[in-house]
Amino acid sequence: MHGRNNRAIPYSDAELQWVEDNQEGISRKELAEKFNAQFDRTLSGDNLGGLCKRKGWNNGLDTRFHEDQVSWNKGTKRLTGRNRTTFKKGQSAHNQKPIGHEYKTKEGYIMIKTAEPKTFELKHRYVWRLANGEIPKGHVIRFLDNDRTNCAIDNLMCVPMAVNGKVNYRDERFADDVDINKAVLLTETINYHVDKRQQGRSNQ
Repeated sequence: MHGRNNRAIPYSDAELQWVEDNQEGISRKELAEKFNAQFDRTLSGDNLGGLCKRKGWNNGLDTRFHEDQVSWNKGTKRLTGRNRTTFKKGQSAHNQKPIGHEYKTKEGYIMIKTAEPKTFELKHRYVWRLANGEIPKGHVIRFLDNDRTNCAIDNLMCVPMAVNGKVNYRDERFADDVDINKAVLLTETINYHVDKRQQGRSNQ
């Protein structure tokens, strides 16, 4: 979540429409995982939960405690107090993952822990930023061989989102050919910038 002094998170029209269409029936954490995979971003469940709350989008999941629901600690009187195994301040949890820990999402992307206590990022974006700096707004990182687990820097390419969406529908017969994919992405990126410049001149 963002503090009062932080700027609001920007969303494109396509992203807002996607969230509205896909947020029902799933947790905000799962929604964030799917959203990040779809749009190559690193937002949290709290981020998207805040967005949905502002927009009035209800996922239909009832997380309230009901009168007929049995409490998790019923019958554990005197067992939940402080004892030898109680977590102490400054002590690391037994399941806490070290910085650099990785796991694979359902969509096939690799997440890597980059900071304590539990900051995870998409590894391919993290690797790109380490090598090249911040990713420009409106751009995504492509896998040249289309293998979402291959986060080597020479397998990554930064392209405009418009180009990314366009090449997603190209012929899949050469999907794993790095040279062909790179050539296609470069060509489409050049065409994108040429079209953008021409539009700018026509609006003058």
